Amino acid sequence: MTLLTLSQNVELFKQFAYLHLNLGRGVSNEHFFFGDSWELGASIPPKYPLMQVGLVNDSTNLQTYTRTFRIEFTDLVKKDEINELFVQSDMNLLALDFLLYMENIKDSNDLGLMISDSVTLNPFTEKHDDEVTGYGLEFSVTGHIGDLSCALPIVPGNYFENNYIFVGGANAGDFIVEIKDQDGNILQTFTTSGSYTVEVLQQIIDTITGNTSTIIDPIN
Repeated sequence: MTLLTLSQNVELFKQFAYLHLNLGRGVSNEHFFFGDSWELGASIPPKYPLMQVGLVNDSTNLQTYTRTFRIEFTDLVKKDEINELFVQSDMNLLALDFLLYMENIKDSNDLGLMISDSVTLNPFTEKHDDEVTGYGLEFSVTGHIGDLSCALPIVPGNYFENNYIFVGGANAGDFIVEIKDQDGNILQTFTTSGSYTVEVLQQIIDTITGNTSTIIDPIN
């Protein structure tokens, strides 16, 4: 399996939230949100408990591609915060369930994923506008991209436009080479497919022994 797209990565996380019995229960996607923290609740109020995912960064070595996500599990607490510890404990279990869910997917090898070897879970309280508490973590998903180089969505063609001369390296196709004089007049044309030799005139040697006013030297 090749690299998952960004939308497929997000769908993978969304499916966990949809299926988990403490979140979507297999009937609702309202307990999952992907986007920046400031966008949360901008259009509709969030449904708690909530799994919130945001993209942190991407990195690649041209063989594998890694996406790192910020993931938070949050739920509301009472105004007197009497249940804060219990809510935070539940969110910690949700975060652990997510890590085990992703580990099971990795072990199945159905998607060919590599995931974070170690993850730090960070508890938080009163982090957002709502009175919530929970656990956050950064989680990385890696896939192979090395086999995609032979399937680029590129129309077949030369490496350069036809008015460039390609010198050395792989054969980039045939080109027409024009030899011109100092006035721009074409003296000779020929076709090259990647390599050619040019002799550069170093000096003019006078081999005429007698005096003459006119020299006619036909060049073939």
